[in-house]
Amino acid sequence: MLVVRAGKGMLKQPEADRMAGRHGATRIAVIPDAGHDVHLDDPAAVYGEMAAFLAEATAAAESEAAAESEAAAKEAGAGA
Repeated sequence: MLVVRAGKGMLKQPEADRMAGRHGATRIAVIPDAGHDVHLDDPAAVYGEMAAFLAEATAAAESEAAAESEAAAKEAGAGA
């Protein structure tokens, strides 16, 4: 999960931390000079955080899939 927090917005760090604590792997991104409408105040920074988060999630999913595939191949080889 990704929580994007505006540095000058209404969502303060303790609240963001509580949100993150309710879920497993959560990344909190802070856009320092943005206000409540963070996506309008600094769209490039929001996009950058989202792109980085999705790239990390994709890499983790691909790594997990590769490990599962390798384990399945080893298991199939052991049964032969």
